[in-house]
Amino acid sequence: MGEDLLKKMKGNSSVFVIHSNANRFAAAAAMGMMAARSQEAGAYFCLSDTFVPIVEGLAPEEFNSVPADDQIELDFKGDWITYLRTTGLHACGLNYKDSHSPEDNTMRFLNAHNRRIPSTKPRTIHESRELVIPPKFQADYETLVALIKEGGDLKPYLSRHIVKRKHPDWNDGLLNSWGIQHLHFRSEGTDHLLFCVITESEVFLIQVLPHVDEQWVNIQLIQILHDNWPAMIARAKHSGLKPETFPVSKRQSLRNYNANFAVTVADGTVYLPLAGGTTAAGDSVEDRDNCRKIFHELKFWQDTVVLNVLAIRSALKMPNSKKLVVRMAFDNRVCCFYEPTQVVRLGGFTQLVVP
Repeated sequence: MGEDLLKKMKGNSSVFVIHSNANRFAAAAAMGMMAARSQEAGAYFCLSDTFVPIVEGLAPEEFNSVPADDQIELDFKGDWITYLRTTGLHACGLNYKDSHSPEDNTMRFLNAHNRRIPSTKPRTIHESRELVIPPKFQADYETLVALIKEGGDLKPYLSRHIVKRKHPDWNDGLLNSWGIQHLHFRSEGTDHLLFCVITESEVFLIQVLPHVDEQWVNIQLIQILHDNWPAMIARAKHSGLKPETFPVSKRQSLRNYNANFAVTVADGTVYLPLAGGTTAAGDSVEDRDNCRKIFHELKFWQDTVVLNVLAIRSALKMPNSKKLVVRMAFDNRVCCFYEPTQVVRLGGFTQLVVP
């Protein structure tokens, strides 16, 4: 795949590029893997019968000049935009951009909130057999490990783009492609980095390496994951692809064009991008899939509530003369429906499955 073609495709959020000299169907394999992962993950939103929203401003009562018992006011997409504008993006250190589409602002949120910035919760530490801490960073390492175990804020130790450059929605190619974070040993930054995988409950410490550009495509990081925790990355393994290797310069060039590539480790095992890879625009493919799910699910739930308007009105004992208002409240993935004039959460929908 030549550079001219890569240049033309770079920046396109709807294009996925994977380079291979040995596998004609590498792109199909990668897309199949992501489709399977998406299906396994299920819906984005988790509808809750216990989550209660904090309603700051109640909707005023509105009476209809011509009573209609099926009249309803709702806009779940608008409620999601309000959540991003007032809460979701602010929690990431970002503001809602009116010049961007709701989908683009959602992508910024998904990148920063769900992937770039780990939540503050205690996590178990796992060290690889290859992990070596330089003596000058030993004390810093022990402090960082204690912080992780306690559930402290890791934001000061993440990429300089997040705090120093105030760009927490910046696309990290290493994270988007392979799911690997890098931590500095000190908040001001360090010349060596601790590479790791951070999950909801665990942190897998891979290796400490110098802070140089070639580390962002260093396949030894995947080799160490393969040797220490193969089950964690097993879903990215593809037995139907032929082994192939690329020099560092080629890997760097492909990453710069937001193009993906498979990695072959020492025993011949071939891995597709561990985290699903990136689009030609540099966005996470996983984030792009979740963005699609979000707006599909918002429409599904709005249509579902509309179909149940009479049952909702009956349960609320709401007279026909009063307009039924239903809002959707969010805490990222957790959500619920509520009627704001009575401040009542609406239950009974959790058994439904989004198609």
